[in-house]
Amino acid sequence: MDARPPGDEQLDPTIAMPRVVPPPPRPASGTSAGEPTVGGPVLGPPRAVPIEQAIDVPAVDVAPPIRPRFVFGNPVGYVFARFFAFVLDVALIALVATEFAYALIAVNPITGLPTNTERGFDATVGLGILVALVYVWIAEALFGTTLWKLAFGLQVFPVRGRFVGLGRALVRMLLRPIDLVVIGAILALLPGHRRIGDLLGGTVVARSPLRGFAPLLGWVLIIVLFGLPLVTVGWERSLATLVAIGEFVPHLLVRLWIHAAALFGVAR
Repeated sequence: MDARPPGDEQLDPTIAMPRVVPPPPRPASGTSAGEPTVGGPVLGPPRAVPIEQAIDVPAVDVAPPIRPRFVFGNPVGYVFARFFAFVLDVALIALVATEFAYALIAVNPITGLPTNTERGFDATVGLGILVALVYVWIAEALFGTTLWKLAFGLQVFPVRGRFVGLGRALVRMLLRPIDLVVIGAILALLPGHRRIGDLLGGTVVARSPLRGFAPLLGWVLIIVLFGLPLVTVGWERSLATLVAIGEFVPHLLVRLWIHAAALFGVAR
């Protein structure tokens, strides 16, 4: 008989001991106690997923901002550039045409000196101005620009179509005197930058698409044209023509001023 004090009994290791099971985790808010758990945390209500994450949407390139078709620059400088481009075009072409005509026609072939007839010189200058106006018309119609427009970085664009054409350029030319003495400059300052000749002719004058190359090209062509009479008729005849221009032009300007003053009533 095994005499052991009470309370010192040893348990038989073959007898299974009861296993202590920890209590289940507390369910999250919005979940009932009997709801099963998956992977540890309790599943909540379905969460909305952004459409960009649910569907693999390819990135779309944002189109660059569209540049305006016509660029004008500073309005005041733009108006002055248009005015002086036309005046200098007429002056340059008229000078070269007068130099050619006077050197080939009005210079005495024996003495080499210009004939001192004021009326003959006036007719020659008038012919030169006519040639200059025709040149501006044709150049704007075919190329959309002239020598001094190139030098100022300007070009004539049709509002519709690709070329200005003879018709549009002729309308611009015929209405130019009205624009010069009335409201052409004011209209060119407005946001549309179109004088009466542009509105009726369907054109607009803006910066040349050649950008910085346009003034360089314009100045090169101006220098070439200015020196053309020296190469073709010789420096002696060219110098004689310049002497005649210096002699007769002041008188011509005075007579033009007198006629203009009488026409507009200034000389009353």
